[in-house]
Amino acid sequence: MSQPSSFKDLGNDIAEHSRSDPKVFGNRALTRIKLSDWPGAESDARKAIELYGPKSKTNLAMKAHYYLAQALLPQRHVGEALDEAKLAYSICIEVQDPSADVIGTFILRSKQAKWQARETARLRELNETLAVVEDLLDAQLQRDIDAVDNRYRYGEIGHTGRIEEIEGLQGEADLRRANIRRGFEDSKRPETVERVVPDWLIDPITFEVMHDPIVTPTGVSYERVALLRHIKASGSDPITRQPLKADQLIPNVALKNACSEFLDKNGWAADW
Repeated sequence: MSQPSSFKDLGNDIAEHSRSDPKVFGNRALTRIKLSDWPGAESDARKAIELYGPKSKTNLAMKAHYYLAQALLPQRHVGEALDEAKLAYSICIEVQDPSADVIGTFILRSKQAKWQARETARLRELNETLAVVEDLLDAQLQRDIDAVDNRYRYGEIGHTGRIEEIEGLQGEADLRRANIRRGFEDSKRPETVERVVPDWLIDPITFEVMHDPIVTPTGVSYERVALLRHIKASGSDPITRQPLKADQLIPNVALKNACSEFLDKNGWAADW
């Protein structure tokens, strides 16, 4: 099965339009993201950012940075993906673009991926046998994905089928990995247990662990310093975009106590 005609024509679109128009590259990056062409999307997003200017703070430049982040994460360039997503988020906040919520969710997912990569390295260093078993699991997953890609190239499955099968394979691999790690846990050695940072501990603005949370009239909690800084810059609620003043905020004592208790028992979370 051939690729969608819209994808075939992408190169022609670039040829027909000015190669100095960043919107053309941004649009093609988005199309390639939808087709899971991560290297192509990365290339186009980088070109769009170059043409907009790395310091540009417009909605379109913000989208280019977000497209680049989306292209980098599946390629396991987690650190750079996180940096680009944070940049896109900061532009969103500055121009009050409604995409901030979506990008915020992506940032949290990127940060979790970065943490998981660190945890994987730590656990494998603790146990060489676990490292060998997980390497075998990763190799099998890659072979399975390659087989799906071959079926896609030969027209045996379509684009949607390819994505669904790969997501299924990755889900199965994640489940096997979790089971394997539980099998290697040693109750006498707490450091062998995989460490997880709960979502309720994370500030929605900085995506860091909260220490002094305060709550808005809409019921959402933020780290005090981060929210006050946001209000000073924009004068609005980060989610609703409605006017918000510092005197409307209330300390979230219960959450503060929960955060303090978690950090007292899990000092490593401060490095998240």
